[in-house]
Amino acid sequence: MTANKSTDLVLYGATGFTGKIACEYISSKGESFFNNFKWVIAGRNSQKLELLKKELVSKFSFLESLEIFIADSSDSDALDVLTSKCKAVISFAGPYSKYGSKLVESCVKNGTHYADLTGEVFWIAEMIEKFEERAKETKTKLIPSCGFDSIPSDWGAYSIAKLFRETLNEDTKYVEGVLWNAKGGFSGGTVASGFEIASPENIQKHNLVMNDPQALNAKDKRNGLDVSDRDNVTWDSEIQQYLAPFIMGPGNSRIVRRSNVFNNYGPDFTYNESVKSSWLGGKAIAWGLYFANWSLSSPWVRPIAQKVAPKPGEGPKQEDMKNGFAHMKFFGQSSKSGKKAVCNLMIKGDPGYLITARMIVEAGVDLAKETESMDAYGFRTPASGLSEKCFEALLQNGFEVKTSLVQEFTESTQ
Repeated sequence: MTANKSTDLVLYGATGFTGKIACEYISSKGESFFNNFKWVIAGRNSQKLELLKKELVSKFSFLESLEIFIADSSDSDALDVLTSKCKAVISFAGPYSKYGSKLVESCVKNGTHYADLTGEVFWIAEMIEKFEERAKETKTKLIPSCGFDSIPSDWGAYSIAKLFRETLNEDTKYVEGVLWNAKGGFSGGTVASGFEIASPENIQKHNLVMNDPQALNAKDKRNGLDVSDRDNVTWDSEIQQYLAPFIMGPGNSRIVRRSNVFNNYGPDFTYNESVKSSWLGGKAIAWGLYFANWSLSSPWVRPIAQKVAPKPGEGPKQEDMKNGFAHMKFFGQSSKSGKKAVCNLMIKGDPGYLITARMIVEAGVDLAKETESMDAYGFRTPASGLSEKCFEALLQNGFEVKTSLVQEFTESTQ
């Protein structure tokens, strides 16, 4: 359905903090790319969009002809006009449970591929339930969580499973993802999403999804082997490290488990995600997460936290983002022979913003260019819905990924 559309890609919510970074990144691809791949910016505030265009043109003069589309996230008619003209949309307009549902519905209606940066897993589950079958009928591909939530996790698990399949012809028994080290900041948009998840109207839905390790998988596609998310620090004897709860682990884990449904890592495949720590540091993380969750949902503390928290549009400084990084390790075991493998995934640049912007832009380009050659529609995951070309592009723009068989996991932890 996208073949005859005049616009390749829409950056929706482009004036937000991450949206602006994404606009700079796609602009840096140059004039030739712009002339051969039509991308536009969109959102609800015409003044902010005009100002953004002016800023972009001052750095990239060839963007003088860059088009602007106005469409409020609550205006279904305006969204239909937008999505009917484009092949793909990438959305920065979160919190998505508050601002994203009508855009998803419009994309499904008009056969327009879609990606976002949501970490609101309960909302993804709702969208799958409402629109999965219709999306397949209209040949629409939708890939939520195309940023640090959850491309690195999905890519790491995929790399382990691919290695076992290609070298051993075996399924994968499990993968443990570990955030080994990282440096990055927070933005007002991320904080707003946290408040939205913990809001009185959403907290029960969120808790229901968090209590189900395979909440994003259809009832007949669950193996029932995944365990509850880590909520305390524990010693891992194989890795020889203390592992603590990772704030993004519950969302990333459910994305990876959905990937298994499409990519067939194995019928007994399980995935968990943690952060490396000391025993004392892990205790601090566990209690910190407990306190943060309580604060966001408490009727007494929540209003105070909202006043002092960063506001949407605010975020880390440019220099700090350049100096950011993340290192994730993925430890996997094959099902039959019990062979072990490790994937080292390194990110150069702030993972949550600078590199997240690159990830979702490359996902959008991939959806616009490659989806018609990949007969896979409905709600997908990064590892099951994006082509190898997308990941190849990321390897040129901040990523390094190395996957190998090992005798013991500790070989890669020294």
